Amino acid sequence: MLSEGEIGKTLEYISNRRCSHGGYCFYQLDEPNLSDTWYALGCLHTLKSVSPDPDTIAYLSQYHDQAKGTSGLYRLWYLFWSYRYLIGEIPAELITNLSQCPSPTLYKLGTIESSSIFENLYNYVILCTEAQIKKDDSYKKEVEIALYQWHHPSGGFGREKGTLIETWHAAAICKVLGISIDMNSLMAFLYSCMDPQSGFVNVSTSHPGYLEHLDAGIALASLLNIEIPNRSLCIKYLQNCRKENGGYARSGYGGNSTLEYTWYAIRTLARLYRREREIW
Repeated sequence: MLSEGEIGKTLEYISNRRCSHGGYCFYQLDEPNLSDTWYALGCLHTLKSVSPDPDTIAYLSQYHDQAKGTSGLYRLWYLFWSYRYLIGEIPAELITNLSQCPSPTLYKLGTIESSSIFENLYNYVILCTEAQIKKDDSYKKEVEIALYQWHHPSGGFGREKGTLIETWHAAAICKVLGISIDMNSLMAFLYSCMDPQSGFVNVSTSHPGYLEHLDAGIALASLLNIEIPNRSLCIKYLQNCRKENGGYARSGYGGNSTLEYTWYAIRTLARLYRREREIW
């Protein structure tokens, strides 16, 4: 996947962004945040280099009360996976928060800044599945009806048209809830988003593609359990996104590395080399 030297450089990049109180911050100030902490711990876990850190656990524990309800769902997502990667288990308090959280509704979601109208629902459904919180058939049917209101003739899901990120989220929701999906339709949409330079683009008519689009394309292919026809091109683009400091940038054409895009790159490499089970 990566050479020992490359792994060492990436681990150094991540270590240099650990703050004194145990959280992480990509711009190397002592201003940790939950999202960067999740990205960092995800990388460390995937690279088999994570170990329990009392300071990081103490940092995460400060946010339990802020991870309640739909307004706290993003925090709950960051905390859930940070604990999973760090110590292999989720505090009971967070499971309680999740069990008491109402399901997000699609018609209220999706701002211009959001890359996916399904993101909150995706987070909620994946967390419930991982926490073994069962959903009844009526809920599954409600979600199915809501999802397919955003399905397009292209085979993709999205607002005005199908996008790769939203299609990945919709397919993941369907998979974990046992909602039937048209494999051929999804595969056709995925292939239409293949790009000869960046591996994948978010919409078939757009260019260039960025690392989050490559991440979504490989994630969707992994979800469908199909081979990546342009696998070598995807690996090459990831190499182009890699910076000298061991981190990864959003684009293979320039830009600064961040913990976010380093996490997207590392989990995408893990999927490409089939080193992990499904990585949400």
